[in-house]
Amino acid sequence: MNIDPTREQLSALKSYPKDQPVAMVNIIKFRDKTPDGKEEGKEAYKRYITQAMPFVQAVGGELIWRGKPVGVIIGNDDSKPDVIFIVKYPSIDAFFEMIKNPEYQKITHHRTMALEIGDLIACEL
Repeated sequence: MNIDPTREQLSALKSYPKDQPVAMVNIIKFRDKTPDGKEEGKEAYKRYITQAMPFVQAVGGELIWRGKPVGVIIGNDDSKPDVIFIVKYPSIDAFFEMIKNPEYQKITHHRTMALEIGDLIACEL
């Protein structure tokens, strides 16, 4: 399971229209413990989100929906996420500006350490 994007995945987003907003659907399942065993995945992710939101907001991004799944109707119960949320960015370029920011890059390890599943799906609005 990949937690971090591949170059190919990021490259595919570059064809998205530059003048349209994009919604990033985050499907999150926490690790019980971080790989170093020092804390729960949920706590590491909380730290990541707290530190990441100023970067999201700095490029005009905003959280537009968050929910806790209550049950799997179709699919695998074992992969049921802990939380799903949607962040809207004014453009794909704004998203790229954020993730390329060297200061943002310094905090991404918290996300990697925290997650068992960290799917991020770009959707048109």
